Amino acid sequence: MPFPPGRWRGRWIWSPRPAIHPAARGALLPEAYDRRVMFRRSFTLPAVPESAPFRVTADSRYVLYVNGAELARGPVRHGPRTLYYDHGDAAPALRPGRNTVAVLARFYGHATPWWEPSPPTFTLGGGCLVAELLLGPEWLATDATWLCHDSPAWTPAAPRHHLLSQLPEIFDARAFDPSWTLPGHDDSAWQPARVLEARAVVGGEPDSRPPSDPFGPLLARPLPPPTAEVRQAVVGAGLVADFGRVVSGTLRLAVQGPEGSTVSGALAEVVTPAGLEIATRFSYTLRGTDDVFEMGDPAGGRYAVLEVSGGASVTSVSVVERLRPRPAGPYFTCSDPTLDAVFQAGLRTVDLTAHDAYIDCPTREQRAWTGDSVVHQSVDLVTNPDWSLARHHPVLAAQPRPDGMLPMVAAGDFADPGLPTIPDWSLHWIRSVHNLYRYTGDRSLVGSLMGVAEGVLRWFLPFRGADGLVHEVTGWVLIDWSPVQVRGTSAALNALWGRALADFAEMAEWLGDLGRALWARDLHAALARGFEVFWDVRRGAYRDHLLTGAVSEHTAAAAVCAGLVPLARYPVLRSFLLDRAAMFTRSPMGARGADRDGPISTDPVSARALPDWDVSSQVVGAQPFFRYVVHDALALLGASGAIAGLCREWTGLMSAGTFRECWEGGSYCHGWSATPARDLLVHTLGITPGEPGYAKVRVAPRLGDLAWARGAVPTPYGLVEVRVEGAEIEVDAPVPVEIVR
Repeated sequence: MPFPPGRWRGRWIWSPRPAIHPAARGALLPEAYDRRVMFRRSFTLPAVPESAPFRVTADSRYVLYVNGAELARGPVRHGPRTLYYDHGDAAPALRPGRNTVAVLARFYGHATPWWEPSPPTFTLGGGCLVAELLLGPEWLATDATWLCHDSPAWTPAAPRHHLLSQLPEIFDARAFDPSWTLPGHDDSAWQPARVLEARAVVGGEPDSRPPSDPFGPLLARPLPPPTAEVRQAVVGAGLVADFGRVVSGTLRLAVQGPEGSTVSGALAEVVTPAGLEIATRFSYTLRGTDDVFEMGDPAGGRYAVLEVSGGASVTSVSVVERLRPRPAGPYFTCSDPTLDAVFQAGLRTVDLTAHDAYIDCPTREQRAWTGDSVVHQSVDLVTNPDWSLARHHPVLAAQPRPDGMLPMVAAGDFADPGLPTIPDWSLHWIRSVHNLYRYTGDRSLVGSLMGVAEGVLRWFLPFRGADGLVHEVTGWVLIDWSPVQVRGTSAALNALWGRALADFAEMAEWLGDLGRALWARDLHAALARGFEVFWDVRRGAYRDHLLTGAVSEHTAAAAVCAGLVPLARYPVLRSFLLDRAAMFTRSPMGARGADRDGPISTDPVSARALPDWDVSSQVVGAQPFFRYVVHDALALLGASGAIAGLCREWTGLMSAGTFRECWEGGSYCHGWSATPARDLLVHTLGITPGEPGYAKVRVAPRLGDLAWARGAVPTPYGLVEVRVEGAEIEVDAPVPVEIVR
């Protein structure tokens, strides 16, 4: 193996120009926000080697070229004290004679939705790059022989708002030579790179090679390279380019015009003032020849809204989507074309929100919210043979605060320790670990996350009373965007804590950790006794808290999934959850979406108003995110046959092939809304692991009103395919099958 563990050959390098680390920038200087440095190293090869392994990384971003061909870009999302490197083979891009390796490295300087600053340690901080390439018997590695250039083509820009921390891109092509990645480029005016002497563990002496603080040993990329696909837009009247559906990637423009003319604009979900307010913006000044512009950061939207001046014209608009792979194989189809369309929309929604992490939406934010990802992961585990992101995301999110609780966002600006967290989001994260246990059966992976899961569960203990319930929990108790009452003692939050305790105990027993299992089960038993205080005999439901008589499907469903409901109440709660006429939904996203007032123009979304509905007869219904819990509860209550019909409700969420954030608005592509793509396979066709890791598969189809359904899910041993028509069930599986009729 060319890259064994241990010290690198490459040295950390950066520009000779002094860096300004965000932790010490003081005044809000533009250069502290965004900085790009170009690096080159030319060399001569008598012949091209059979293979030329390379690895490379940078803080915060890089793009690697060999002889003008892009070979890698990264790194993947990471925490402030972790950094991943990318690796590959450069041989296909090499040639006999003169060759050039070039890297465009970027340091954000300001936390973004997908990057948080690392603590400055000695001279690391403020930007750094390291790379090494094996050329036959010789190594070419970053050192002082590399040349660098601080390009003036990009104008540093500050974030517009704490909710909209993506940096606009302002690029002047007149100050940029596109041949800079090629061997023939004139780099005589470039400067030698500065070698950074980062502290390491070699006798306490400075060393300029990884491993070094703050990243420690650099880790190999845990995800396969993304698949790249170019999506072309149709440019219409008023220079609005329509992709026909939401896309996610780097916006690319081919333009013509005289030197100094400009093209500016944004990639937006909708062409409204609010839509443009939250869109990622750019400005491009033409050089007058070979004008092709591609934004450095990914953005999302359906429309590229453009403006031109000085005689510029736009000849082509496209987006290069770089998403995690989706190999062929799994599928779902049935006798209802509507549900087929719902299933496909769920896949597209997850695909657009699966980058180097599971993100909420590719348009407004691109944040990896700690709780949202349980839906994306659940969909991937039953529809995508590539489980790498499903396995990695819970690990990425396992970065607890000193008190044991997880931040509301993984590896992004909202992971700031100065911000409150969403306590229930960490409980959904524990469910994602439980998914790993059930689907992968990987004891090492699950075991490595149990300490973090225990820390999350213990965080709630100081809020626990003598009744076994947790009271007055601090932070932002969200549940979902519905007006679930959470003041005082939240029944929904207690139920989610109970589900997490049960999940933890089950995993601990499987791992042979009987002490942890007993601890969690004792807490769960006390919680179950205390939870009885919420039962409202007259309503046949659990109240949301003790201050009003409000009830919701959130509390009922979470209580069922937590094992807090006596079996005698199952018929009552089944009827309660299936009484859709009694339920209403409401969301602050109805006024805060891109098609309405925008995300920063109304009251804080964390506000939860007192009930203004008839609490004696109406039920607060779940938004799309929490419906994954509702559908799981219905399955446990023996109502799996109703779930296909409930999935038809998602037709009202579909917007040109993806699902919106809420029933009442929000982003036009939100990963947490993709539950039907899981449920039609898991609950309707009934394909689930019969034992951890699919040592056995359980098939319990419940088609409801469907005449037939077919589908296939991935397992570690290959596809399990199920075909159901009427009473006939056919299963092709590489493992033992348990059929439950």
